[in-house]
Amino acid sequence: MHTPIPDPISVLAISREYAISEVEAEIALTWAAVSMTVEWEDFAREAGLNPADGEAMSRWSQQFPHVRTTCLDGAVAQVAAAPAPTLDPLERLLHDVRTTPVRHRRPPSPLRTTRTRVRIR
Repeated sequence: MHTPIPDPISVLAISREYAISEVEAEIALTWAAVSMTVEWEDFAREAGLNPADGEAMSRWSQQFPHVRTTCLDGAVAQVAAAPAPTLDPLERLLHDVRTTPVRHRRPPSPLRTTRTRVRIR
């Protein structure tokens, strides 16, 4: 099944409405689209309609708008409840490098020593 890329404006609207990140909103929109397609296919089979009929699906979604909000609410709840993804070792290293503050002083040179200098005359 082909899952379309969510509209960026919709992603921002869902992110703001549900107070989730944009990545979570994009995942939730994709999840809701798939859930709604499954709901349509179940309904079409029970009603004796062709599940591939896009026009009938459009009429169905207009006739029952609560299905869209129910699918979206369920998807947002699932995405928000999911644990945070764990980073693999390379991503963790890159994350640490990017978030570690850079020191403003020069690191000590290996050729320099901390011993006091002795002057011989």
